[in-house]
Amino acid sequence: MSKKSATVTEDELLQRRISHAHWLSDMLQDPTSTVSLTVAAYADLLDELLHDVALEAHREHRTGVLLPYGTQQPLPPLPGTKGATDVFGQVHPGTATDIVTCMHCGRKAQAGKFAYHLEKCLARGRGAAGSARTSRRAGV
Repeated sequence: MSKKSATVTEDELLQRRISHAHWLSDMLQDPTSTVSLTVAAYADLLDELLHDVALEAHREHRTGVLLPYGTQQPLPPLPGTKGATDVFGQVHPGTATDIVTCMHCGRKAQAGKFAYHLEKCLARGRGAAGSARTSRRAGV
């Protein structure tokens, strides 16, 4: 008898699960139902998450941060490049290395350091501006 009663409960359980599956299927057919809207919202979230992960993995792979599967060492840089590359494979130096001539004193300086040179050359840097404010306050 115990096997028969266990079978009946398993049959009832299976029938309940089938009826729940039919109910869920009917609810998903109606685009205005809460179930259908919830599934659509989760699908959109999942799509955005997968898109973000794919873009991040692509960016890391292109810049050399992400190692290909199974490698232990980073990939060598692209031929003819020095340093890290951006997403498009272009190399940008840390500081601008173009040589610029100062129009005030005629000295040559790297473009990345030209603002510092010009500040000192024209004596209108932060220190000079601060001292001018101080002298104006003092009434000098």
